[in-house]
Amino acid sequence: MEALTPSLEDYLEAIWTINLRDKVVRVKDIAASLGVTTPSVVGAIKLLASKNLVRHENYGYVELTDQGAVKAREVEDRHRLLFSLFYDLLGINRETAYQDACKIEHHLSEESVTQMKRFIQFFEEHPEEKSRLASSLKKPTVKEEVSVLKEKNEMITLGDLKPGEKGHVVKIRGPGRLRKRLLDMGMIPGTEVQLKKVAPLGDPVDILIKGYHLSLRKDEAESILITRGKSS
Repeated sequence: MEALTPSLEDYLEAIWTINLRDKVVRVKDIAASLGVTTPSVVGAIKLLASKNLVRHENYGYVELTDQGAVKAREVEDRHRLLFSLFYDLLGINRETAYQDACKIEHHLSEESVTQMKRFIQFFEEHPEEKSRLASSLKKPTVKEEVSVLKEKNEMITLGDLKPGEKGHVVKIRGPGRLRKRLLDMGMIPGTEVQLKKVAPLGDPVDILIKGYHLSLRKDEAESILITRGKSS
């Protein structure tokens, strides 16, 4: 079968999907599905009809030919495989997975499709491996990242200090906004800090840095990795 442009493949897939849902396909339905104008749909249908992929009488329903249905299923199958890979296995959010699948589905070779089917089938048949993959791809929380860094580098967090103890800032973990705020406060790597006192309930903590006192919430202090120094 002659290769189609990505745009024409999108039209075939839209006709296939609408037909499954509504049983009949109108030009206006295709336009709404793809977010295009009616004249654009009419032009595309004429091209598809010239390739014997669709049938369409003026002001009538749009129908896939047997050949068109085969091609539409191929396109839909590629989309489904990509979506399953992105969403079910890689954990990408649904909307992004759908949009990315739409962009890539037109550019896959038959070899890639075959291997992708085998890859997905393996995880469907081995749910324990799927669970292991999901765990390995899961983005660690700030606390988990800090825990790993502490273990690897024998570091502690600013929140681990006891009153009077000192340390030197090594790294700040957490959202960009939090890191920027702490850096603006002087929590620059290499800077000496000292824990002066802790509130009765453990929050906030009073920090001495560069000669001035700074009050931090407990979770903020725990996002700052330090190396322990000498006590005062």
